[in-house]
Amino acid sequence: MNPVDNPEPRTLAGTQVPLLYKISSVMELLQVSHATVYRMVANGELKLVKLSSRASRITSDSVAKLLGTSDKQKR
Repeated sequence: MNPVDNPEPRTLAGTQVPLLYKISSVMELLQVSHATVYRMVANGELKLVKLSSRASRITSDSVAKLLGTSDKQKR
């Protein structure tokens, strides 16, 4: 089965975590600016996924790695 068709729900501290975050959500979560998020992408600290020419998202795995939470803690 394709993981995109039926993604496994993720939880962190009892709340469900999305597979992808909007840039604005990452800005709020990390309390940083738009430029800082893109700088972190350029430095390889966060992974950016292009959905279209105008839509981008940040993977939750890269955010969790940055925050120091492992995949086991999310489940």
